[in-house]
Amino acid sequence: MPRKYWLMLFMAAAVLLFAGNGSLLVTDSVESNYALTAKEMVLSGDWLSPQIYGHYWYDKPIFFYWLTALAYKIFGFTEFASRFFPALFGLGGLALVAWGGSKLDNERSGFCSALVLLSSVEFFLISKSVITDAVLFFFFSATLLFFYLGYRDGKASYWYIMYAAAGFSVLTKGPIGVLLPGLIITLFLLWQRDWRVLKRMHLASGTLLCAAVAVPWYAAMYSLHGSDFINTFFGTHNFLRATVSEHPRDDVFYYYALVNLLALFPWSGLVPLAVYKWQQAGRPKLTEQQRFLLLWALVVFVFFQCMATKYLTYTYPLLFPASLLLGSLLAKQAACVDGGYMFFVGGGLGVLLVAGWWVESSRLVAAQLLFLLPLSLIIGVLLDYIIRLYSGKRAYSIAAMSVVFYIALVFSIAVPFSEQRSAKDLGEMLTVQQVQEIGLYGKYPTSAVFYSSSKIVKLLHEQEVAGYVPKEMSWTGKNVMPYATLEHNPYKMVVVTPSSYNSFVNKQYEQWQVIDADSSWILLRAKKG
Repeated sequence: MPRKYWLMLFMAAAVLLFAGNGSLLVTDSVESNYALTAKEMVLSGDWLSPQIYGHYWYDKPIFFYWLTALAYKIFGFTEFASRFFPALFGLGGLALVAWGGSKLDNERSGFCSALVLLSSVEFFLISKSVITDAVLFFFFSATLLFFYLGYRDGKASYWYIMYAAAGFSVLTKGPIGVLLPGLIITLFLLWQRDWRVLKRMHLASGTLLCAAVAVPWYAAMYSLHGSDFINTFFGTHNFLRATVSEHPRDDVFYYYALVNLLALFPWSGLVPLAVYKWQQAGRPKLTEQQRFLLLWALVVFVFFQCMATKYLTYTYPLLFPASLLLGSLLAKQAACVDGGYMFFVGGGLGVLLVAGWWVESSRLVAAQLLFLLPLSLIIGVLLDYIIRLYSGKRAYSIAAMSVVFYIALVFSIAVPFSEQRSAKDLGEMLTVQQVQEIGLYGKYPTSAVFYSSSKIVKLLHEQEVAGYVPKEMSWTGKNVMPYATLEHNPYKMVVVTPSSYNSFVNKQYEQWQVIDADSSWILLRAKKG
């Protein structure tokens, strides 16, 4: 592959993953938990025990908090800093799939695999989100990629990289970082009927390396916090998540089928096409490499489908083997993305365009730059013509069209969406009013705590307290924000949402006056009687 192609690929990736990151606010309810925990790590100086609202917080292992806290030390408590390492690890994952495809097949296959991953919807979304998944994707993928390279080539260095990557996976997400790759590897060896490889895997020294990376933090946490850490981290946030659905409405058999149809767009249409071509060819025997990659993707899919709790991001690790498989297909059969396939791509982008128009017209998002979406499609059509004229590769133009559309999506939809899902305005309001501590009635906005130096206390009705107080092996264990009862409200300043204003003032004996307000929040002070 010409060097200029690689340069353009990674320049496009850098623009996509970092564009607008300074304007994307930290949103509730997931991103703000990570951001606030990392902020408190910096402010407290305690880089060992994660804290939130001044209390120890055992939701996730330490590594992502370390990265985010490091970004805050470098760039300050900003949106760009919050998204810096997810974007950087997104680039790392892209480089890994490009290198992996080149090692497994050839340079063209590596390039096409990187194009598939770069232009996939889920890669774009997760690499710009303040969550652990971009970091986990890198280490999880490295674990399995280097296992297979070690299995195929027998190099000791590959095995040791595998063990180190597994250790960082555990330090990023927990036991799943080693258990799921271990399950995939075991099933592959069963399929291959090849257990002799265990003698070559440097199991003893490799396991020590993995433990040296992952165990010290867990051991230190157990030493400091004892059973409280074990019961909360391994109980509530691992065992409970697997056995009791946090969101029962999502626990349906087709959940991840729909998720991955969108996640892999614009390449998801190649999956049934590849199956059809395989059948038309008389179902030729799969190569060892294809078996491993298919097993990797399938096990991730089935495993998380069987989990009680389902999240959009859980099956993200299957995009790595999917990108390698589809990249290899594109490198060998470029004609499979012909003019007919463009109807699928254009239709999908058209659906996203209509969805953007709908959320704006329904006032779900105040998208003032919505014109960027149709403009990006026009640019995409021009790019398709130019790229096919000079390279003849429609796969390249599909990737370029997608990247341009996603960049437009950042500024037209994602930025205003983040503004509506964030309470930065409330945080700034409290900062201007120099509020140290305040009660809040309504939905609790963690992002307001991140964007201010105020202690925000959730006000509950007395009858709600019993169902709110954290309990072991219960989803109430996530309720760690401070609270007080509404009937014995100790605060002379309270913030409410416009929808909860009447409910609040009607239940109070005191009279309240508005001292500040915007479209989302009303700041009240009790009148002096």
